[in-house]
Amino acid sequence: MDFDKLTNAINTAVDGFGDAVLSCLEQHSDVVEDIIHEQLYSGLNGEGQHLSPTYDDDPYFKSKQQAEWYKEWKRRITPPESGQKLFLPPRPVEVPNLFINGTFYFSIRTRREAESLKVYTGGFRDGPAIERKYGASIFMIGMEGKQYFTENILKDFLIKYWKLCGL
Repeated sequence: MDFDKLTNAINTAVDGFGDAVLSCLEQHSDVVEDIIHEQLYSGLNGEGQHLSPTYDDDPYFKSKQQAEWYKEWKRRITPPESGQKLFLPPRPVEVPNLFINGTFYFSIRTRREAESLKVYTGGFRDGPAIERKYGASIFMIGMEGKQYFTENILKDFLIKYWKLCGL
């Protein structure tokens, strides 16, 4: 075994590892966006917490009756259901999913910034207000999303990466 070659391959792999993972995320940004969509549809942020405020405690509604009407309307137009990729549980009916006609979901984008892949809203006037109301964690990938991405995308990507590095 040529230890110089092995040392070189290991150094090359380690030095480029972070960049390789970022490249994988960037190349599969559509999957990252789908993960965020599914979390939101289940009423969850990237920390696994239900979106808040709920319809029951949102100051936007002037009365309890308004909130009840809105919950029923949302249940009809976007029924709570389990996700197709992450199999997250259906959201409780009082928890928002930030979906009415898809405009906000379609405004969710990604871009590489230095050492990370940034998820943000762009091209939708109300996107920043939604982020302020529900917090930046709406754009984070939760544990189920990380597991899905790792098992279905990153694993094969890294196998190819190690081979390219000579390992």
